[in-house]
Amino acid sequence: MKGLIVGASLGLGGIEAVLTDEEFNILERQERPYPGKMGKESFMVKVEKTITSLPGYHKAYAVGFAIPATFEGNGKKVYDCSIEELKGSNIYQLLSKRITLPIFVFRRNFCSLLAEQAFGAAKEAKNAVLVEIGRDVAASFLINGKIYRGSNNAAGEIAHLIVDITREKRNSVGEFGGLVQGEGIEALTGKSVYQILRENPTSKLVNQQIVRDLKESLLTGLYNVKLLLDPELFIISGDILENYSLFKTAFADLGVKTEKSNLGKTSTALGAAIAAYNQSQKVVK
Repeated sequence: MKGLIVGASLGLGGIEAVLTDEEFNILERQERPYPGKMGKESFMVKVEKTITSLPGYHKAYAVGFAIPATFEGNGKKVYDCSIEELKGSNIYQLLSKRITLPIFVFRRNFCSLLAEQAFGAAKEAKNAVLVEIGRDVAASFLINGKIYRGSNNAAGEIAHLIVDITREKRNSVGEFGGLVQGEGIEALTGKSVYQILRENPTSKLVNQQIVRDLKESLLTGLYNVKLLLDPELFIISGDILENYSLFKTAFADLGVKTEKSNLGKTSTALGAAIAAYNQSQKVVK
């Protein structure tokens, strides 16, 4: 089968779609910011517009979706998701209403690592951990050259690791995901911590406090992952790449080789295209 494939990434950091050929060269790209809580049907309109805005969309034979979610049983119903609108939804039903091409749905963190394994920092690695740090927080694990998915296809939900037991006992905000996302800061300011760092480069007082808190949370959470998996490499992706230099010292303290993703945030949509291609080949056979 020769043709074009669409890979789409949904997340709190935005909606992104790429059109690739079967060698996974990105030919076209579209993106839209996450619109905020607006109902699942309205959210799906944004997804549809992002994908169909690709000029070559009509030439594609499949669409792969990378979603920050875990799924029930048959993989169609969303059990948990960082996008509130999608919780409890039949994701295939929602997507097939608007996308007429064959649809394949995958967990977002697996797609990111698939792209890194094919074209990025994990190309030569056997044991690596990819950590997405931003509005979405998750990890994926490469163990002996294979992506580990877990018994329920739900491995990598590190957002729920407790890294500050005092905060967790006091007000249930000691989870890794909540701390590195800066949920308390965003509730007060309406801005993500990454946006604040980007927009206020000269505000030393604000930046120093944010960086100090983030470094402590990052180091605690990632050090626990290091002890559990003994990886040769950490790959960092997500919104934190915009401010990567501020956190290099924290990553260095892990004592494990750490690289930022050279594919950037596009790795997730690219990985979805790769995964959709792989599934399409299985269908053909």
